[in-house]
Amino acid sequence: MPIETLDPKNSVLFLGSGFSAGATNIVSEKLPAGQPLLERLAEAIEESPRDHDLKSVADAFSHRYDKSLYDILYNTFTVSSVLDYQREILSLPWARIYTTNYDDMVSLVKGSSFPIFTFEEDKPRTLPQSFAVYLHGSIRKATEENAESQLILNSLSYDVITRDHPTWFYEFQRDRRTFDACYFMGFSLGDHHISGLMAAGETSARRTHFVTRNPPSKQLADRAPPYGEIAPIGFDGFADLAKTLPTSPTPANPQSLESFKFLRRGIDAKPLVAPTPVEISNLVTFGNFSQTRFFNTVSDDSYVTRRSRSVESALILLKTNKTVLIHSRLGNGKTIFTSILARDASEQGYKCFLWRRAGRRLAQDLEVIRAEGRALIIFDDYDAAIDNIERVSAGVPEAKFAVTIRSGQQEVRLHEVVSKLPEPMKRVNLDLFDDDDKKQLRNLLNRAGARKDGFDDIISNSREIRDIVTQLYNHAQIRDKIRISVEKASRPLVRILTLASLIKWAGVELDDSDLQELADCDVYAELKKSGGVGADFLNGIDDRVEMRSALLSEYLIQRILPPKEVLEACYLITTTSTRRRRDRVHRRLAGELMKDSTLKRFLKFHAGVDQYLDKHYTRLSNDNDVNDEPLFWLQYAIFMKRTGDIANARMFLNTAYDRACEIKGFKTFQLDTQALSIYLLEEIASSSPTVGGLEKILSSIKLITDMISEQSHRQYAIEVVGEIPAFIETRRHALENAEKVALVFELNRTSITLAALPVEEKAYSGSEIVRTQLGEAIAKLVQTNL
Repeated sequence: MPIETLDPKNSVLFLGSGFSAGATNIVSEKLPAGQPLLERLAEAIEESPRDHDLKSVADAFSHRYDKSLYDILYNTFTVSSVLDYQREILSLPWARIYTTNYDDMVSLVKGSSFPIFTFEEDKPRTLPQSFAVYLHGSIRKATEENAESQLILNSLSYDVITRDHPTWFYEFQRDRRTFDACYFMGFSLGDHHISGLMAAGETSARRTHFVTRNPPSKQLADRAPPYGEIAPIGFDGFADLAKTLPTSPTPANPQSLESFKFLRRGIDAKPLVAPTPVEISNLVTFGNFSQTRFFNTVSDDSYVTRRSRSVESALILLKTNKTVLIHSRLGNGKTIFTSILARDASEQGYKCFLWRRAGRRLAQDLEVIRAEGRALIIFDDYDAAIDNIERVSAGVPEAKFAVTIRSGQQEVRLHEVVSKLPEPMKRVNLDLFDDDDKKQLRNLLNRAGARKDGFDDIISNSREIRDIVTQLYNHAQIRDKIRISVEKASRPLVRILTLASLIKWAGVELDDSDLQELADCDVYAELKKSGGVGADFLNGIDDRVEMRSALLSEYLIQRILPPKEVLEACYLITTTSTRRRRDRVHRRLAGELMKDSTLKRFLKFHAGVDQYLDKHYTRLSNDNDVNDEPLFWLQYAIFMKRTGDIANARMFLNTAYDRACEIKGFKTFQLDTQALSIYLLEEIASSSPTVGGLEKILSSIKLITDMISEQSHRQYAIEVVGEIPAFIETRRHALENAEKVALVFELNRTSITLAALPVEEKAYSGSEIVRTQLGEAIAKLVQTNL
């Protein structure tokens, strides 16, 4: 199919060495590539190119003091003039330019201020609107000292960068899926590191174009079809075509957006009858919430509870704030709440849009939303918000935002929340389930026949909706329905369910390609074969397969799925995501699933938990990438501490600090809190007449006290401060007077810091209880001293 539209602002340009051919460098020579470059370097040291590859000939330069590899590469790849079509193509306003070339042609055409990144550079939190990435190094970033490492010269080096510096390779993979089109120029598919990122059969292949001469090389003609379409028009032909092609069509209306779902009452033309008892039962059992069903249901309270007070609070806050952060613990209804909020907000004049994912025509989608006016954009996934909200906010400057986040996530990522989400911002807490909400839920469940012994008491005495739903899962009829459904599932489907449950529980969203890779099967084919069984649990719309409910995911993990199945999936996800830890979502996923508290929670209803986990942590330690991760050794130390092996806990904690020293910029806050806990436990267990570890305890208390002032670390700091009174109770008689004075000084400072916390923080963290216990412990120290 010929290229019919061109929208550079929403497209990716990928350059191979063939694109640079014909340009002239500063020594008035044509730019070489591959074999010609090898011949030039071998000639410079008077050796035969037959005896070398690019890497070996580069190594040979290190023994030649009369020759400079950098000088030759600099003269070779610093461009002095380009061909007309090269200038015209590069001058187009591409959203992204990726290249495996070393030359500085992009900077020559775009200007020295145009942003460029190389493979080893970290991705900035905020990406420029347009930039170039040099996947194999750039002559502009090379120096006499780093030329050999900055410019990747052979296949072995390519293997190293894709393993050690995968950030930009993954970014290219995402961009190819999400931008309008990707144009390859001068690229032969011979680079397996790039072609390996382009899975054959992707829908993105339909918008990938290989621009070649006419006729194309036989090698490319044979290999390209699974990855994209060949456009044999030449680079000059593309430059001419670019002057006349129209841009991609703008979506006709809000309903046709790719990146967003337009939410409003009456999404479908016909109102639907009231939900049936089976629908209500499936909603609370499997989390089968149908957004379309909700927006077409005539009666407001026939499907879900209205959450009237929380919705009213959110709408009031939106009047004067840019962002409302909707937070709650797992299973308290954030997803359903966003639909209720959107329905009520639309009746107050907002045009409400739910973020799906970055579609290939995001720029056009944002134009439509901007034209609609008074937009409320909802992100029901915190990570998706962090990755995309700046781009969306820039495209729709007047928009308001609603973003959901789990309460635990909010505690540890407050600095990110504050820096990334548009200000001003206020919060709405969904954890409290008021009497009106309980009454509506009682009526809904009663009508659906979902009663059990103590039904009214359960609802009346529960503070949160998850308390109610969790107990309903243990209703024999519902429990059997879930168990039988899983027992009927095929082995591959059970693996998919397990993986998807862990991912959903962790609160992250992965691309369908990630789940395909983890499951090692065709996820969509397995869902289709399963009939209604898979559909009961998994949602397969919007090109994403995920569990319908985080609470159901937890129930499956804890009650239905075998522990070995759960731990095998945890191992697979942890090892895979650790290798991709430079990606924030994968780093968070691996970190969550290696936690001792998480794994213990998963297996809480099974016997022999610690034996399972001991084997699991040992197995993880044998994975090289996991072994290099400080937070793994921290969690291993926590497991050892919890099971009473304080000596190994201390040893593994020291290993965590050693690993952390090897990672530039690693913050040791989590390690520091556990360090104090382990130091205290060591001394509590000690029978020595002296407190040998007091200096470490004092320095740790000082460090932890400083952490209390940081909201992102406060909760963990307060928890470990709560362990100090037990140490004082056990070991105060072993302290010298001077030691007691030093300890009292540090503890008074801690107490003053706790007392200075805002009232709402004291209530949320329970710091006043800890401060009271700390005060009693200080008093005992003083009395002992007297």
